[in-house]
Amino acid sequence: MLINSKEYRAMFAVEERLWWYKTLHEKVISEVDFFAEGDKYIKILDAGCGTGGLMLKLQAAGYKNIQGFDFSDDAVAFSKSRGLNVQKIDITNLPGVFEKKSFDVIVSDDVLYQFEEEVIEKTISSITDILKPNGVFITNNNAFEIFRGTHDIAVGSKKRFVLKDFRAYLFKAEDVSILKHHYWSLFLSPLILVVRLVQKFKLKLNLVNLGNIKSDVEMPSEFMNNFFYNICRIEGKILKKSPFGSSLFLVIKKEK
Repeated sequence: MLINSKEYRAMFAVEERLWWYKTLHEKVISEVDFFAEGDKYIKILDAGCGTGGLMLKLQAAGYKNIQGFDFSDDAVAFSKSRGLNVQKIDITNLPGVFEKKSFDVIVSDDVLYQFEEEVIEKTISSITDILKPNGVFITNNNAFEIFRGTHDIAVGSKKRFVLKDFRAYLFKAEDVSILKHHYWSLFLSPLILVVRLVQKFKLKLNLVNLGNIKSDVEMPSEFMNNFFYNICRIEGKILKKSPFGSSLFLVIKKEK
């Protein structure tokens, strides 16, 4: 699991402003709003909440019943410094932690990539077990191996996903299905791909200090940050189901 204190400090510093987080949080809140139909008291869990940026956005959107957890002491400390209801829990060991069928919405963004296949399948099953009937599990995950680079090393990524992976994880679940899905950052994919290819080239030439490796989580200039954010907004308006991108966003529904 991600236990790099420097990465959590970097996340905490930019999570409310960085174009990527802003875009992702808006996607999540849009789906929560669609599900809630105006009910601000639905029970929401952020599973692997990081430093709490999404929970802050949900609070700002008026939601009253939000809790979160993370396995990192740093993440929990940063979240609590924001006044959030967060505790330390291992997402791979959820049975018995929460009552079954207790949450309307569970969000888990960019967490599953840290685990092996069997653990991912087990974790998704445990998450859906604590969803109420007709509840939704919203999850964003890094996509396509072609985008692998030093960022993946820094955050401990063991896997990048495609849609068929989640179809396989849910194959045996009779009461759970993928309601919506799309890849995103298609319009920025050429730039992201170039950055990651350069990272791979540097790795091959041993030009990267693996003892002090950093993720891509850092603020660009204000102009570029706004540019990237607006590109993602335009993409979201034009393409409702993008076929390619560095992230895969899914809404998974529990029928009963």
